[in-house]
Amino acid sequence: MLKQMLGRARVRLVYALAYGVKEVRERGFFTGGFWPPLPSLQEVPSLARARSHANLYELALRHMPGPRPQPRAVLDIGCGAGGGLVYAHAVFPTARLVGVDVNATALKAAWDRLQKVPNVELRQVPGDRTRLPPHGFDIIVGLGSVNAIGPSEMLTECARLLAPGGVVSLTATFTLSPDQVQVLFHAAAWQAGLVLRQVVEITEGTRAALAHDQAWAEKVISRVPAPLRGRARELAALPGTRANRAMAEGRARTYAILVDHPVATWAAPRLRAA
Repeated sequence: MLKQMLGRARVRLVYALAYGVKEVRERGFFTGGFWPPLPSLQEVPSLARARSHANLYELALRHMPGPRPQPRAVLDIGCGAGGGLVYAHAVFPTARLVGVDVNATALKAAWDRLQKVPNVELRQVPGDRTRLPPHGFDIIVGLGSVNAIGPSEMLTECARLLAPGGVVSLTATFTLSPDQVQVLFHAAAWQAGLVLRQVVEITEGTRAALAHDQAWAEKVISRVPAPLRGRARELAALPGTRANRAMAEGRARTYAILVDHPVATWAAPRLRAA
């Protein structure tokens, strides 16, 4: 237990230090991306140097949910430095945007980026205990955050926060087979009163993004104190790390996961299902 607590504390410290690096603040992201670009990717000038990261948000916000009315409100659980909220504003310009994260350094960077974006709110709270009013969000995204929070805990909070017909669009990396991920999220969704609609493996696209962004990520990690650089490289799953080898060998896989209310209207995405 003590070892796990120390490990989580080390991860939080790495993220806090990374979000203090100028290049991360300017880019709006630290880890995660998807490549090559989806045909529907909207070009956002302020995210020109973060196209793979914006592309992952395009996958979660529009591609996986399929054709839907413009959302009134969007929640990003684990919003980091705010790049995803910048992209959400570009594709949903009239939506109210809310980002939550436990990392104060990341939220400060997010606020610096989002000061000119209207109708946006940031909160430093855990993703499974947001204290936000219920039933207020049409789309909830969480890119990687379910790995830190847990499927059951996260979907229970999402069920409380979803508006009728709303969707939850997640990405996560597991050392589980596609069938095991289906079972895991089906059970977590059912327990929360939601429905699992789709699990799609996106490992190939996330590994391509890691290779595409490697030089930038290595530059960022070089600014992290030396004792923590190895851990930072593992968190970023850079080529040559154990995390990246596990993905290359099929021992770890990245998934896009779509969950919604039973009353939601849903259209299947065009990515290969897991």
